[in-house]
Amino acid sequence: MFRVNKEIIFRIIIDPAFSSSLHEIPEASSHKKCPSAAWVHGRSNMTSMINSIMTKLTAGFVILVLVISGLTFLFTYGASSGKIQESTQQELLALASITAADLNGNEIAKLQPGMESEVLYIMNAEQLAKMAKSDPDIVKIYTLRNGSSDIEYVVDSGYNTGKRNFRIGDVESTPTGAMKDAFSERQVEPEFVNRPWGTVLAAYAPIKDAKGQVIGIVGVDMDAGVVQGRMNFVGQTIYLILILGIICAGLIIAVFSRTMIRDIHILIDSANRISRGETDVTISISRNDEIGELASSFKRMVTSLKILMHQDYQE
Repeated sequence: MFRVNKEIIFRIIIDPAFSSSLHEIPEASSHKKCPSAAWVHGRSNMTSMINSIMTKLTAGFVILVLVISGLTFLFTYGASSGKIQESTQQELLALASITAADLNGNEIAKLQPGMESEVLYIMNAEQLAKMAKSDPDIVKIYTLRNGSSDIEYVVDSGYNTGKRNFRIGDVESTPTGAMKDAFSERQVEPEFVNRPWGTVLAAYAPIKDAKGQVIGIVGVDMDAGVVQGRMNFVGQTIYLILILGIICAGLIIAVFSRTMIRDIHILIDSANRISRGETDVTISISRNDEIGELASSFKRMVTSLKILMHQDYQE
């Protein structure tokens, strides 16, 4: 054993090629189970498919399309969501203004705590309920006024449907800036706000009496889920359009790549046949691009080879 090792060491020193060949000895002499021919063939096909130009082209274009589509989706969804919220705010402002104009400011000013069962309250509450029913997405319409120290509620549109959330004189504990400013001119909440009846998007308009004096404001609330649903609908529509676009782009890229690679395979097969000495090789590729130029070069080469072979035969 010692003598054999000395010989191996000696050959490694004087023959570097032998050193390289030693890396193959353990594999050849190992007792590991050799892979089957089918496994080797399948792995070779998989490697060829991964390394093919068609796979690389398709993968590259698909990744590019996905990146562009993702950026387009984010930009379009953000812009569309902002526009939808803005249009919803304008819708609420319009309804608040109409409601405030229809209300009798002098009657609202007369309502005092404990008058919820009187005709004056019921008439105004029914009017608010009627306006709320005109848009099924509206959660509640109500009036507020400046109390002795705070902003207080007056009329609730849900009085006769079991959805009344306040009585005359109940204080709004967390009045927003838009709510306070609405006593001067109509306002809309820039973002969703929390009410006892849920998270809403709200708009306000001032209520005036017969002399044109502002005696309070009317508030119109739309459920946040409705607004978010409108945004989601637009987002889903954009998403669906992008998905269909990606699928169409992928199919077009696949067909384009397959057509180009098919012609390259024809040229490779023709070259292999020529290398085997076949002279009846014909190339039927007709294109106006670089592959077409390559096919024309192959045709000229085949013609030249045939001439040379014919001359050699005559000699």
